[in-house]
Amino acid sequence: MAEKILVVDDEPLILTAVERALAKVGYFITRAQTMEELGEVLKDGPFDLLITDVYMQGGSLDEVIEKVRRTSPSIKVLKMSGAISGGKAGHFIEKPFNIEALREKVKDILNGSF
Repeated sequence: MAEKILVVDDEPLILTAVERALAKVGYFITRAQTMEELGEVLKDGPFDLLITDVYMQGGSLDEVIEKVRRTSPSIKVLKMSGAISGGKAGHFIEKPFNIEALREKVKDILNGSF
């Protein structure tokens, strides 16, 4: 069964790019552009991986992660940001990113080899 990935970003182009890149290699993608949408899509969980922008309008990174962990307590998190100060602790990818690099990072995180 395909792993379920939740992508949260307030930039529609980023959502679409991540969704297409990962769906093409077999992942099941759910996306949210706002905190309100996030609340709605959580019913589709639990999820295996959360890919989220570090800076979201209407909510902080901690709020996004906390909200998602209520339905997916063991979820892994990949943070992304165009700002170097986005916090490289944990799993992080800098925007703009290479599609192959994103796919490789997601595979490594989900396989526990990262």
